[in-house]
Amino acid sequence: MEKFKYIKLLLIGVMISLASCSEDVLDEINRNPNNPLDTPSQFVITDAMNASLVRVANGDYAFYASLFIEHQVGVFNQFHQAEIRLDASLTQATTYNSAWVGSYQAMRNLKDVIAKCSEGGAEVGNNHTLGVAQILMAYNLSVVTDMCGDIPWSQALDPVNYLRPDLDKQEAIYTDIFKLLDDGVANLEKDNDGNYDAIGVHDMIYGNLRPTSSNGNDQVSWRQAWVKLAWGLRARFTMRLSHKTPNYADVLAHAAKSFTSAADEAKSTYNGSTSYNPYYLMYTQRDYYGSSQSMRNNMDDNDPRIANYFIPYPKSDPADEKLEFAPNGDIDQIQGVYGISSYFNNRTENTFIMSYHELLFLIAEATARNNGSAAEIQTATVAAVRAALASASIAQADIDAYITYIEGNKTFDVDYVMKEKYISQYISESLEAYNDYRRLKAMNGGTVPTYVTFLNPQPAKFPLRMTYGADDVNNNQNVRDALGDGQYVYTENVWWAGGSR
Repeated sequence: MEKFKYIKLLLIGVMISLASCSEDVLDEINRNPNNPLDTPSQFVITDAMNASLVRVANGDYAFYASLFIEHQVGVFNQFHQAEIRLDASLTQATTYNSAWVGSYQAMRNLKDVIAKCSEGGAEVGNNHTLGVAQILMAYNLSVVTDMCGDIPWSQALDPVNYLRPDLDKQEAIYTDIFKLLDDGVANLEKDNDGNYDAIGVHDMIYGNLRPTSSNGNDQVSWRQAWVKLAWGLRARFTMRLSHKTPNYADVLAHAAKSFTSAADEAKSTYNGSTSYNPYYLMYTQRDYYGSSQSMRNNMDDNDPRIANYFIPYPKSDPADEKLEFAPNGDIDQIQGVYGISSYFNNRTENTFIMSYHELLFLIAEATARNNGSAAEIQTATVAAVRAALASASIAQADIDAYITYIEGNKTFDVDYVMKEKYISQYISESLEAYNDYRRLKAMNGGTVPTYVTFLNPQPAKFPLRMTYGADDVNNNQNVRDALGDGQYVYTENVWWAGGSR
């Protein structure tokens, strides 16, 4: 009996062992190697960069902003609805949902990278990747709050603990934005602890400055590029808050630590075969834009950018081509008639996180507002205009001729600085043009700024902000309550432009 009892126990043990082995084998079989449970931060941050460039810097927020500040005219479908200020477009949560979701997906990925590279994370000591993630988080967070005001933030990106996060006040969000930039710079100025795979070619913004070696402690130029971007963003955001807390000396101080040439600017690197300028795709796939009459009216006749900014709509027979401008706010939908931008035909045209000419215009405005001399203001403005013309691919001789013209005919004051900045932002920086216009309106006591003239016949329906995304409106009562009927977009400024939310 004892013998049989021993054999029985042995068989049970073998069965348990086999069952355990089978479970292990099945677990391994069921594991998808293309969907890993843990991904190195260098790959996660690439996805966040892509979303930041394509869905945030140059997605629906920018496409619609270009209509509001009349860089472009919407001539068809939803862009035409926005052009004629239909409530069904401008007050609804579905309009900006793609950009809203893209922003939060990017921030969720960045939060994962920050956690992985911080104390307690699997890549603790990977300070350089941590610093980049913090700077990108600051940028993405700024875009969403600039467009929408108070948004979910401190409880967001944590669905386990906060399924329906509350909204944070924009003032508090900007405090966090500045801290993220400070922390990002501090981490990039540290050495990495241990060996971590470099972001290298996975960095879609400054990857050309960083080799693919395993340790980044000696890759000074790459780290400095991200630090310069952080200081440039700090200059931008300090100017953004100038209606609330004007501090132009700080704008100048931050800018002095930022870009020193166009080689430093933070932008896309589309190759034109597997990645494309979003405006090229917008034109070739949807064809919703026409050349803006008011944009043309705001430019001097001898501005060399006119020939690039506005070209005839391409026809099968070039003899039939003629340049026509779309009337702003026109009730009729007309495709295939009005001019387009030559940059729409450029598959590799840049998307900017921040350009060199924007930084120089910040310096020019801060110089003018900080009691700079007439000569200092002119010098700063001319430098900014030169950089903007170069960015627009204008020939050097034409740049020199235009500079000679403005030096002999223009008064270099804040209005002129902002007018030239507005014109320079036409190619792919409409988001910042929209932010500038709202800021200057607030600084003018609510009076419409005079540096540009808009022609849309419904100025009372100029959107002061954008709505929240449908995904959160449908699933979060806090966001749904904040949206209401959406009519507030015409009447309530964001906090930094004088509003309360």
